Amino acid sequence: MITKHCDRCNRMLEFPDTHAGRRVECPDCGDVNVLPAGPVAGAPAGAGAAAARDRAAAQGLPPDSGPEQEVMVLAPANWRAHPFLTVITLGLAALFLWVKNLGNRLYITNKRTILRRGFFSKSTTEVLHDHVRNVQVDQTFLNRIFNVGTIGISSSGQDGIEIVAHSIPRPMQVKRTIDLYRPL
Repeated sequence: MITKHCDRCNRMLEFPDTHAGRRVECPDCGDVNVLPAGPVAGAPAGAGAAAARDRAAAQGLPPDSGPEQEVMVLAPANWRAHPFLTVITLGLAALFLWVKNLGNRLYITNKRTILRRGFFSKSTTEVLHDHVRNVQVDQTFLNRIFNVGTIGISSSGQDGIEIVAHSIPRPMQVKRTIDLYRPL
């Protein structure tokens, strides 16, 4: 037999064990009360309600009782929540990179290396192969996987790096080609 005091009128309610965990109506005031779950097999008397409440511990999570513990930390999933906006954003980013690099070219001749930049306005820098002092190749891990990189060329006539070309395909092959034309 399950006994419980009514939440509203405090009358003692008695129902058979088959009603454990169900909602029942108080015969006096009509308030709907939830009966406690019945005892769990093999558990001491009175432990049934605690075992029913601690379903989280049964799933391997921190128990409901005791000190507060973090169970989950969640961040917004904006890319999955807004796929249309993601497609538009990625499309705009790709369009921006395409326009930005539309006029950028690195020319390697048998006499010099020329970097031309710009689509609407132009900028040109060149270094004669006879004056090349240093050729630098920078690649991140992902650059190495996709075989792209940044090439920097400095000459004996200037103090710093004169030509810096980003996102160049096969940068080591470009360096070897320039090395073939410079006096070593």
